[in-house]
Order: sequence, then C-alpha cells, then structure tokens
Amino acid sequence: MKLVHILSLGGFLLLLHISTADKILFLLPIASKSHVNVFAPMIRALGERGHEIVNLSPVKSPNMPPNVKQIQIYPIEKLFNSMGDPFEMRKMGKFNALFNGSFNNLMDSCRELIKTDTFQELAVGESFDLIIVDIFMNYCVLGIVPLLQAPSIMVSTFAAPPILANSFGNRLPTSFVPDWNLDYTHQMSFTQRLMNVISTGISDLIMRLMFIKPSEKIYMENLPNGAELPSVAEIQANASMLFMNSHFTINHPRPLLPDVIEVGGMHTRPAKPLPKDLDTFLTDSGEDGFIVFSLGSIVPARLMPEEFRKIFIRVFGRLKQRVVWKWETGEMPDTPPNVLIRKWLPQQDILGHPNVKLFMTHGGLLSTQESVYHGVPLLGFPMFGDQDMNIKQAETAGYAKFFEILELSEEKLENAINEMINNAKYSVKAKELSKLVRDVPQTPLEKAVYWVEYVLRHKGAPHLRSAARDLNFVQYYLLDVTLAVILITTSILVGVYLVLKRVAVALCGKKSSNKLKKQ
Repeated sequence: MKLVHILSLGGFLLLLHISTADKILFLLPIASKSHVNVFAPMIRALGERGHEIVNLSPVKSPNMPPNVKQIQIYPIEKLFNSMGDPFEMRKMGKFNALFNGSFNNLMDSCRELIKTDTFQELAVGESFDLIIVDIFMNYCVLGIVPLLQAPSIMVSTFAAPPILANSFGNRLPTSFVPDWNLDYTHQMSFTQRLMNVISTGISDLIMRLMFIKPSEKIYMENLPNGAELPSVAEIQANASMLFMNSHFTINHPRPLLPDVIEVGGMHTRPAKPLPKDLDTFLTDSGEDGFIVFSLGSIVPARLMPEEFRKIFIRVFGRLKQRVVWKWETGEMPDTPPNVLIRKWLPQQDILGHPNVKLFMTHGGLLSTQESVYHGVPLLGFPMFGDQDMNIKQAETAGYAKFFEILELSEEKLENAINEMINNAKYSVKAKELSKLVRDVPQTPLEKAVYWVEYVLRHKGAPHLRSAARDLNFVQYYLLDVTLAVILITTSILVGVYLVLKRVAVALCGKKSSNKLKKQ
C-alpha cells in the first residue's frame, strides 16, 4: 500500500512539474551549424528540466528530449550555398565581401522564410512564456517578439558588438574593446584606437543601413499589424537579457551590466571515448602525437583551391606526426600514410585525447573555446567574420599563431607547424588557460540555464535593467552636461574678465584724472 502511495505521489509531482513547466520559443531560423551548436546544449538542458520547447532552426539537433519540438523552415544548405566562396571573400576583404551581396542573400532568405505558412501560424497561433533569439542573423523575424507579447533573451553567438550591447545600456569603450571586424586585441596603440573608433562607427552604420533597416521593412511588410510593430532598436531595448557566447579568459575582460551575461563555452565538455578505429590511429601516434585539421562547417572542402590542398598534403606527408583531417567528401586519393581523412570528426573527443599536439583551425569561436577548454594550442587560418579577432586574441594570449591563408606556401606552413609543436610555450599556455576556464563556480551551461529560469521566475526580471537603456549617446557620455559646464565656465570667465576690465578702466581713468589735477 505504501508503494502505491509513493508511486501516486511521484506521479502527482511529475504532473505538477509538467503542468507548471514554461513554454519557450528558440528563434534561430537563419543560422550556421556553429550557431545552432551554441544553442543546442541550452535547449537540451532546458528540455530535460521539463520545459516545453519549440525550436525554429535550420538544423535538427540530435538527442533532444521528447518535449523539444524542432521546426526546420529554411534549409541551411540553401542559405550558405548562396553566400559565396569563402576563399574569394577573403581576397575581397571583409567590407567588400559584405557589399558584394552577402547582406542581399541574407535578406532574400529572410523574406522567403517569414512568408511561410509555418512562421505565419507561429506568429499568431501560439503563446510562449519566453522567447530566446539568435540575434545576429535573425533581425528580420524579430517582429514576432512583440506579437507574442513574451519576455525575450537575445543571444549573441560571439562577444556582442557595440550596436547590440548599446541597446541594453551596456556601452563598450572603444579604447580597449576592439571592433569585431578588426584583428586587434584589448591592448591598442594610439593609431589602433583611432582606427577602432572609425571601424566601430562604420560597422554600426553598415549594420543599420544594410541590415537592420531592411530587416525592419521585411517584418513590417509581412507580419500581422506590421506597420504598428516597433523598431529593432525598441524590441532589443525591451529584452530582458543579453547572453554573449564569450568568456573573459578568451575574449578579454569588458565591463558588463547584470543583465548582460557571458555564457561562452556552453557546448564544451570532457572528452568521450572515440570510435575504435579512430582511437587506434590516434593512440598509435605515440610520443610524436597527432594534429587535428578542420576549417569548420561553412568552409566547404570542395571550395579549397587545388594548389592549397596539395600544399597541405605535401607538408603533412613530411611530418613525424599523424594528421586527422576533416574533409567533407571523406576521401582523398593522394593521402599520405600518416594522414586520416574523415567526413566528420568528433572534435571535442579528439581534442581531449592525450596524444594531441596541435589544432589547425579557421578560428571559429566554438573551435577556439574547445581548444582552450582541452588545453590544445592552435594554428589559425581565419576566413571571415570574427575569426581574425579570435585568432589574434589567441595569439596575444600565447597559445596560438596567426596564419594568413592567402599567403600559404610549403615553407611557411611547415615552419609554423614545427614551431607550434617544438616550442613548449604554446602548449604550456594552452594548459594554463584550460585551468582558468574550468575554474568557475558554474559551468557556462549551468549559468545559462539558471538565468533563463531566473527571467521566467521573475516575469522578465525588469529590476535588472540599467537606467542607461533610456539614455542616448549624448546623455550617456554627459556631452550635454559637459557643454553646459563649458558654457557656464566660459560665461563666468567672460563675466570676470569684463568686470576686471571695467575696474581696470575705472582705475586707469581715476589715475589720469588725479594727474591732471596735480598739473
């Protein structure tokens, strides 16, 4: 009888938990695989805690709880096939690549997905307790937030740029916070600070004119009551929190308000056992160890220039180390005996292997975070976006070396690899940083889950908002007060000057009069 009562009580508590579970919408219909990987651990963890999740994403993540509903609207292949050749984009430079159609392709994708029946029904047919948005590429669907009338959390998949942080009243000093388009660190010379101010201003202007304003037009034209919807700036300023996929150890410390939270490294975890054949290949590398080579999920191997591929092959073939290379086709006819080609790699499990010596990467933030977590030095070949800054910051921190892919040659590549492997300072520094990243009271994932549920518990947590959200640029930096002080001070000085001048004139006049009288 007691067992029945216990089971009944357990069932009642389970039903109570389910009945009080919150419904959360994850809004990332346009995203790269790496962006999806930022969110997947948080979605899974919240689902396991009983929350009802609707995830709008271009990729369906594996191993999700049954209470996580994944809706795939816009195929990821369609989006990134239209983005162009990353090697050609690298030649153009960042700003030229943006003007060369990247924004236009993104806007076209936005128009297509927002018009779908699935998205339109979601905008008017469901209610949610919280909306979590991948803000970087999804401004065009942001109009759904005020329509659903739920608190929101914005997530930046890299250290938030000023244009985003400013909406939360968290203005970032350009004196030591570099623009994401530059490869500067937090320690800048006068010239670099000057260029950083200019670049930050240009980046903001481009984002507003080419991305944010067109995005507003898209959701205002295609969502119910669109003309009455607030602007992107207003929607962001009304958000409860901003999560940043950054960590002060990797991205350098910056001043943050209590509603701006660093959650970088949510996906990092201890290594799991490898498949037997892969484990054998890596373990048999012995004292010489092995190298991991991957250019991420949005740099397709098929687009690598053939002369580049041959350089890598020839250099790898001369190394003592073994190399495991992520190559999307999964095969390469001229592969040397010490090189293993795989279509997909369990990257974190490989980076956690005791024989790993070096990680050769494009410098995506997730890969950078994984290298630090597992204490592996990296050789970076940045391609676009924030990758230059990530690698430059890693190089300054002492665990990485920056390599310009467009200057690739056998001699330069072989020298760089040998330096990274034979100079212990890189490995030592990577392991030191690994200890720092792990020495935290909460894991990044635990922190993210806590603050999501905090916002739910406290109905949007408005008490965390700084009054700085309501101040414009002039007010925040006290330019109006400074002008007033200058005017008042100038008025006083002018007044004093005029008084002294009159006194001086009067005194001079009196002296002249006395002289005349004496005469």
